[in-house]
Amino acid sequence: MPELQVAVVDAFGATFRYTDAFAALGAGVIQVQSTTEHLAGVAPVDSSKFTSTLVHDGDLDGLADRLAALNPRAVLPGRESGVELADALSERLGLRTNGTELSQARRDKYLQIERVKARGVPAMRQIRTDDEDELRAWHETLGGTAVVKPLRGGGGEGVTFCDSPDESAAALASLLHRMNSLGERNSCVVAQEYLVGAEYIVNTVSCDGLHQVTDVWSTDRITANGVRDLVVAQVLLRSDDPSVPELVPYAHQVLDALGIRHGAAHLEIKLTPEGPRLVEAGARPSGLPYYVAEAIGEGQLEWSADAYLRPERFKARAGKHYRRRSAFAWAALASPVSGRLVRYRALDEVRHLESFRDVTLLVGPGDRIVPTTWDLEYPATVTLSHPVEAVLRRDLNTLRFLDGEGMYEVHAEPAPGPSQDRV
Repeated sequence: MPELQVAVVDAFGATFRYTDAFAALGAGVIQVQSTTEHLAGVAPVDSSKFTSTLVHDGDLDGLADRLAALNPRAVLPGRESGVELADALSERLGLRTNGTELSQARRDKYLQIERVKARGVPAMRQIRTDDEDELRAWHETLGGTAVVKPLRGGGGEGVTFCDSPDESAAALASLLHRMNSLGERNSCVVAQEYLVGAEYIVNTVSCDGLHQVTDVWSTDRITANGVRDLVVAQVLLRSDDPSVPELVPYAHQVLDALGIRHGAAHLEIKLTPEGPRLVEAGARPSGLPYYVAEAIGEGQLEWSADAYLRPERFKARAGKHYRRRSAFAWAALASPVSGRLVRYRALDEVRHLESFRDVTLLVGPGDRIVPTTWDLEYPATVTLSHPVEAVLRRDLNTLRFLDGEGMYEVHAEPAPGPSQDRV
């Protein structure tokens, strides 16, 4: 076991690669699971890459004592589900911490917008409620479109675009008391004004309040399966893209308002006619950091390793602009069909795109496929990379042309018979 260790709360998915980033600096990673149950939509990871695994069973004091015995140099979140626990553990152990005072504001989508506005940062109109009549009345005064979503959800789960007060009330009714993918029950919702404008992702890492932008992405969206603004692609921007100078100062204001002084953050921001406006923020890494390391040379994971283990090096380099080695994009297929998947009809054509890098099948032949309405319903994702951005953009458009009903051969599933309807 290495003498130098850090703890990562819920190092699943992309942030499992924290094990490599910290190993490069001679440090091991302790996995801290925030729940005893397996998180929905999270694939298992190779536990042998961790120096230890601790599971939070609800006894925070006991967990803090067990972790303290392992003498970690830092405690940081891997996923949204680990943000509050990482804050609590790092604070209790006297390590670099964002603290618990604003933990809820960093997780609760209503509180974070209210906190940002309270610090003088422009932000959207919104309401938190569990009452249909109250929501109808608010939507009447808002006018236009409202976005109704869970307070503490993730991945676009349950996000509903509502053009009328009745639609907002129906969205509230469908979400209320439902368990979300992070294992939490929706006790109320947040309704927000729909922001018109292009949406961007600004990813950062902070050390002692000094912020470094590691990568910025534009998002491509479509209207499909009853969902407005379904994300189907994200394109890595050059650091000198014209939108970046407007996004970065605003992102820094949001980080300061939410008390994010240490570690990675993922900000979704729209450039509206009135200027930048926060959609939501996560005090944890993006889901794309390992792609960034390939396209830029380093991303949030590598910058985070420096922030916690080599802060002097972080501070000496902070403020530099990243340099994109090649155009890079992540894209998702959006299924319009349901049933049992037989095959993807045009996947070979996708693989022959000039900028094609790889494809990940999330729904394979024989699996059940449903119309895509949020992140955990993508049937497949594709990454594209090419030295010439025009080639990559052409291939993204071709991918969207190939996707659709013609992409999927499915067997329709029979409707339940009378015997199946009985309880």
